[in-house]
Amino acid sequence: MKNILNYNILALVLVVLVFQNKSFAQEINVDSLLYETIDLLKEKEYEQVKINAKKALKIAPDYLDYNLVLGRAQEMTGEIDKARQNYELIISQNTDYKAAFFYLFNLEFQAENYQKAKEVSEAAIKHHPEEDGFYFKKLSTFQPLDDLQGEYTFIKEIQPRFPENNDLSRRLINLELRFDFDIAGVNYSLTNFDRENVGPWHLVSLQYIRQRKWGSLGARVNYANRLSNGNSIGNGLQYELESYFFTGKKSYSYVGGAYSNDQVFPTWRFGFSYFQYFGKGWEADLGGRYNKAFDGREFYTAALGLNKYLGSYWIYLRSYLMTEKEDYYPAFTLTTRYYLDTRFDYIALILGYGTSPDERSTLGQFQSRVATESYRANLGYFRMIGQNYLVGIQGGYNNQEFLPNRFQNEFELFVSLQYKFN
Repeated sequence: MKNILNYNILALVLVVLVFQNKSFAQEINVDSLLYETIDLLKEKEYEQVKINAKKALKIAPDYLDYNLVLGRAQEMTGEIDKARQNYELIISQNTDYKAAFFYLFNLEFQAENYQKAKEVSEAAIKHHPEEDGFYFKKLSTFQPLDDLQGEYTFIKEIQPRFPENNDLSRRLINLELRFDFDIAGVNYSLTNFDRENVGPWHLVSLQYIRQRKWGSLGARVNYANRLSNGNSIGNGLQYELESYFFTGKKSYSYVGGAYSNDQVFPTWRFGFSYFQYFGKGWEADLGGRYNKAFDGREFYTAALGLNKYLGSYWIYLRSYLMTEKEDYYPAFTLTTRYYLDTRFDYIALILGYGTSPDERSTLGQFQSRVATESYRANLGYFRMIGQNYLVGIQGGYNNQEFLPNRFQNEFELFVSLQYKFN
């Protein structure tokens, strides 16, 4: 009888405990508590978020949503290591949690653990290849890791996925300018005229360019020979130096100068431009030019440009306002390029009005042409052959005023052959 009584008492205790546990579970509904905790997180009540999350995890230790909100609260209150542990726990148990990848990546990136952040983004891409944001997370790690080649390769890999992303196109071209290489080559320009006993004009340039991470430095020797009725009426040499150099992550500058002691070129020529990138493919530049002609006349020019990348297209409008004493002369150039592969592979269309100080083939007549009407168009094709040879050909037409209301037609053929030292 005593044993039966003991068993009844034990059964009663068990029943009481079962009902107590059920009552406790009902008292704390983990689903409802989660919504409440998320609202608290939005309201930045981080300490209460921690209390709620820890309470729920004691009841439902596999409820990973609570690890997520707990990690977020810990991150916001400076408990970085604890937050990291929660994000890593979630990913190790269930890779479906995209938010855990995003939060862990941001945490590592802000802590300047760029290699770890890159690994997180790669894991995220592996498990969620449809999520575009993870590709750009990974892309953001290459620059702080100083891995230009890796960034270039990755952009080439993902560019077909984002054909309308203008920033990728611009960045790809910019990266190609930061690799170390040298270029040596020759350019030749032949200009013919439809006026009797005028031309042809020949212009030959030998150049050498050193490209480094900081920018580029180029040297050029130009030789011009102008003919009339089969005889040379002027020839000479010009010596030129120019450089493009980076001044920030989104800016760079150009500076250049040239000298000649022959009348077929300006005696002095100087130029400067500052370029600033604004995002979404937009870039602008502001600069100036100075030309001193062989006869001593001096010209000052203000140059303003605006360009944009549209997928594989690059469109660039530059305006010039030239002045000599109290006279002002405008000029405009619209350049459109369609890039086929690298920055060395493109088709170019150039339309222009007026005579600008940046035109090489007619620079020796700048002082006589600056005040006249001019309408021109050029079409060119440039290509890299293999890994070393750069070739280009361009044809041009210019309807040039040579006397008031009298025009001549000019036809230009330009060819280029360069060798790239990798």
